Amino acid sequence: MDEISVPMSAAQSIDGYWSSADLLRHPPWRDRAERVRRHLDTYLDTEAERYLTTGERVLVDAERQLDPAGAVARVTGPEALVAALSGFLDPAWVMPDPADARTQLQVVEGLVRWIVGCGLVEQEGMSCYLLEVEVSLAHAADIVRERSRPDVGSESAPT
Repeated sequence: MDEISVPMSAAQSIDGYWSSADLLRHPPWRDRAERVRRHLDTYLDTEAERYLTTGERVLVDAERQLDPAGAVARVTGPEALVAALSGFLDPAWVMPDPADARTQLQVVEGLVRWIVGCGLVEQEGMSCYLLEVEVSLAHAADIVRERSRPDVGSESAPT
């Protein structure tokens, strides 16, 4: 009997990365990483659909009838996850706390690197999406740096 390969879901990809990333289990990072994970789950449930194909949307709609929470991640694959990650770095989705936001950027960068490194997506076929994530990471890093700067105008003038 031939072995049938079942594709990995986006949820399994995220779980795989989370279990392999030592940094995310390190005590100082653990709480922030869990906040980022919840934020990513919320993003996937509310915004990722705009990055999906028509067929993926049909599957998500059917899955949401069974259990709406996590439907996108359960029925899509790593390709859809990579395609959607640039949106997770939109200014509206960059976490407000600078430490959480820096963790968010590290998670996205590490997750994409892990997915590509494990061969879960073909780098050539996903090159446009990978470039979008790279550009979004740079833009989001600028946002985080700006949020982290002390307000110059709030310093007291010498009297």
